Amino acid sequence: MKLHYILLKNAAFLLFSIPISLLFVELAIATPEVAPEDKGLKPLASQLAQASPVQITNVQINPTSSRLEIILETAEGRSLAIDTNNFRIEGNNLVADIPNAVLAIPDMQEFNSANPTEEISNISLTQLEGSTIRVNVAGKDKPPMQEVTLKTQGVLYSLNRDDDPEEEITITGARRARPVRLTPSSVAVIDAEKLDQNLAQDLRDVFRYEPNVSVGNNRRYGLQDINIRGLGGNRVLILNDGIRVPNQFSFGTPSLGRDYVDIESLQRVEVVRGPASALYGSDALGGVVSFRTIDPEDLLKKRPDQSVVTSLSTNYETTDRGFTNTAAIAFREGNFEGLLGYTRRDGAEARVPTGNEFVDSRSNARNNWIAKLVYRIDQTSKIGFAAEIFRNRDNFRIAPITVAGLQSPTGFRGQDETLDNNVSRDRFSISYDYEDPNSTGFLTAVKALLYYQNANVEEIRTQDFVRTGTGADRRRFRNLTNTFSDRLFGGEVQFQSQFKIDQISNILTYGIDISNTSNQRIRNGIENRFNAAGSNIGNTNVVGSDSFPVKDFPDSDTFRLGIYAQNEFNFSDTFSVIAGLRFDSYKLTTKLDQLYLNNSPSAVAADFSDSAVSPSLGFVWQTAPEWTLVGRYAKGFRTPLYSEINSGFTNLTSPFFRYQTLSNPNLKPETSDTFELGIRANYPQFNFGLTGFYNSYNNFIEAFANAGNGSVNGIPNVTFFQSQNVARASTYGLELSGEYRFSPENHGLSLISALGLTVGDNLTTNQPLESVDPIKLVTGLRYRAPENIWGADLIATFAGQPRLASNRPTNSYTPQGYTVVDLTGFYKITPQLTLNMGIFNLFNSQYFLYSDVRPLITAPAPTDLARFAQPGVSLRAGLTFVF
Repeated sequence: MKLHYILLKNAAFLLFSIPISLLFVELAIATPEVAPEDKGLKPLASQLAQASPVQITNVQINPTSSRLEIILETAEGRSLAIDTNNFRIEGNNLVADIPNAVLAIPDMQEFNSANPTEEISNISLTQLEGSTIRVNVAGKDKPPMQEVTLKTQGVLYSLNRDDDPEEEITITGARRARPVRLTPSSVAVIDAEKLDQNLAQDLRDVFRYEPNVSVGNNRRYGLQDINIRGLGGNRVLILNDGIRVPNQFSFGTPSLGRDYVDIESLQRVEVVRGPASALYGSDALGGVVSFRTIDPEDLLKKRPDQSVVTSLSTNYETTDRGFTNTAAIAFREGNFEGLLGYTRRDGAEARVPTGNEFVDSRSNARNNWIAKLVYRIDQTSKIGFAAEIFRNRDNFRIAPITVAGLQSPTGFRGQDETLDNNVSRDRFSISYDYEDPNSTGFLTAVKALLYYQNANVEEIRTQDFVRTGTGADRRRFRNLTNTFSDRLFGGEVQFQSQFKIDQISNILTYGIDISNTSNQRIRNGIENRFNAAGSNIGNTNVVGSDSFPVKDFPDSDTFRLGIYAQNEFNFSDTFSVIAGLRFDSYKLTTKLDQLYLNNSPSAVAADFSDSAVSPSLGFVWQTAPEWTLVGRYAKGFRTPLYSEINSGFTNLTSPFFRYQTLSNPNLKPETSDTFELGIRANYPQFNFGLTGFYNSYNNFIEAFANAGNGSVNGIPNVTFFQSQNVARASTYGLELSGEYRFSPENHGLSLISALGLTVGDNLTTNQPLESVDPIKLVTGLRYRAPENIWGADLIATFAGQPRLASNRPTNSYTPQGYTVVDLTGFYKITPQLTLNMGIFNLFNSQYFLYSDVRPLITAPAPTDLARFAQPGVSLRAGLTFVF
């Protein structure tokens, strides 16, 4: 304990002192001394109007192997007011306007450089009215594809990288911006535009067309988890703006999922398939899903000529008769930027093609608020504040079960049950970002984040039913309330340095992150009893085997400390080796109290501590300008959760089955070893990626595995259950995605395809690993009109039959494969007004997602199987207005 206290104390000092010190340094450097009467921050436009124009005294054109640099030198080393919102494409030209600047090159009224590269015919700098310089880079037949940058005072500004529709950038894959095609990991990036065009309304919609990724659903508790390559639950790390989303918790009937993020608040989603523990630590065993919410600049970029931009959108879907309405406003005033957004969702139960009598009645209401404020200290650094408030309420009326021949003066049903699920998440964070890739110092980037998150789930269940038998108190009415809380406090600091050793260029990313999570689970309830006349004859807090209130696990605090480093060895412009290493320390501290003992008087509250070292090694080899070969090895791990280590539940009252759950402080972390090899191609009309992988897993934890029989308090034949390391497993497979454009232009018709195949085996039982989704192929036709005015996608999804264990009971249910076709499209009515529409399940097929029906595969198909079907043909429409 003392060691962890020392680590926490020193790490916390580093965490807070370093960014604060850097902040003061940045403020000291970036803030000029002003006269007393000029104190206070003036708007940037006002400052520029009062400042004398900056003289550009020399221009250098510097072609490199990776880009073309336009270097601007100024008189007295003054800084130019570069605003990337003034960068644009006009025909075949890249254009950038620089305000408050004049050409002062001797004997030259205009600068020109003809044919500096094969792609560029001319570069010119022209003086415009109002002390503005226009930089024009003219391409030959089309805008230049090679990166063109402006460089001034050591800072690079890319003129065209963001405009290349094929160049996807990942942040999560390497903890820094890096092209997806040059990342050893298999990474998918889904931006806000894709989400809008796919009319995504929930987590399942986000990954609808992603191979080897699925989202499970519980009909009464909502979306559960994200499965990547056959691993789901808490084996996948989910981050929202770099902050961990609460883990999934399941005990008995309740199953609390990980749906804590509203899709309308997102700017991009990234998926890293396969282990990423070398960068992110525990839980990144199967992969990482990273959500990034919208920033003020994301909305401001949509109307670069305005300082205040508003976005209004509304969506409707026939599946659950649901409406979604979102409003967001962003502003820029001087060095400040801000954003305020709000989303409201309302819906009902999803209708299925047949068997709607089995579907639980449902009403849903969701509210999500997000607010951000950014202060830009200078062109390289900024401070950010963020707050998000998430509220979701689901009300279910469980499809009733009627008892035949029931006689009752009050006419109650055999069983009538309602369920209210109330989910909340509040998070607050402050961040500091510094980035200067051309800094002459050792540090080229710093990111610091401090955050607090409070998530809670409240389940309120009412049950009105009749017990079998002839007792006078046969009718019972139960009111049950369960709560779950997950409070997270933490922070991180990440640094980046660039340096050379001999002829090898290095980019070193390293940092530390610390967090502490507090979890609590309380169940409470009361049972009222009625006689045949309907009169209340008493109540009790002893309900079934529970003597309320109780706790399913002791109050738990999980402390995490991670220190990591990753270096990119760039041996040449075409070959890089990326090596990473992370050390993690974990400690679980529990508190034993009477509510936990109420569940089981002999329950144990065990503490736990462990550490892990996670290495990774990858390479990127551009064998030709269009072809890239990548590969990697990665070690992954997941430390046991508080609810797996400690559990105390005893049922000795059942006449049929008596059991007790036991704690296990001797659990080992789950570990994995992963090997991947991939090839990627990027041509003007064609791009594709193919990745093959093999994963080996050890010490899989099975929750509540059978631990034998014994006696408890003199009662014999009690079955014990305990979480144990019981399984070894392996998965292997491939992922393929690509697009072929029938025209060399960036518009017209194209063929799109994505395939995901994973084969998994439980090496302990020599049976298939049943958590693996069946093969999935997504293919279709896409059309984009010139200037992206309108577009349409016709997409077919083919899913195969799952590979299931051969030792299942006879006549067990086996889900079948399916084919479903969707048609989506968009039309930009005006530059500010966009209509998105989609018809899903175009041919009204009845089909079942394996992730939903997997719990049913060990028994014959239930009579209410139809309730698990996906919705039939449905329509979605959305309208977005930005002004």
